[in-house]
Amino acid sequence: MKHLSKPCFFIATICFIVAFFLTCLDFNSFNHDFYKSEYDKLGVADEIGISRVELQETTDVLLDYIQDKRDDLNVSAVILGQERQVFNEKEIMHMVDVKDLYLTTMNVRMMTGIGFIVFGLLGILFDRKNALRNSTEMFIMGTVSALTLILFLGMYAMIDFDQFWLQFHYIFFTNDLFLLDPATDILIQMVPSQFFFDLVFRIAGTFLLGMVVLCGGCFYIRRKSK
Repeated sequence: MKHLSKPCFFIATICFIVAFFLTCLDFNSFNHDFYKSEYDKLGVADEIGISRVELQETTDVLLDYIQDKRDDLNVSAVILGQERQVFNEKEIMHMVDVKDLYLTTMNVRMMTGIGFIVFGLLGILFDRKNALRNSTEMFIMGTVSALTLILFLGMYAMIDFDQFWLQFHYIFFTNDLFLLDPATDILIQMVPSQFFFDLVFRIAGTFLLGMVVLCGGCFYIRRKSK
């Protein structure tokens, strides 16, 4: 059964990488300080014609809805001097899809987290003597593969982010509700392309830093164990 140890550790590594990436996505996507910083940098409140206070309140409602902490997106604000509902029907329908996608990713994170524990324990049980060597070897192999993929996608995003972001939506959404009009739709005015560019690379940076540190730890452990 010793020959099953490495495959188990490799599966555990993949599960960990997916769970860790989704954790980085979750942490950064709902970081309210990041939103405030981006709004100030991009002049979002002035662009929309809304007060900074109401913009932040609207953002809180939006993020709470995505995280399933509230059931609707009914929020009003004074925009260009007139009080109105912030989001129109198309924007709300798109956010229904976004919420479903987010909740699905969190379920995937939970399942891969469980998978990491289960396959890690199996890897240890199949070959206790070489568990440390096998686990670090597979972790390094999986990390190199993940970093290569992230760097490739990062280069694609750097070269043509609009096309990268469009392809992301075509892959994960089954309709074109995400094609919003920046001239009329508040949602896209709140989070324009530059916002998502900064968010994507913030998520990628957090993930890469974490994986490099962990991979370095594995190299250190392997060296010490020898």
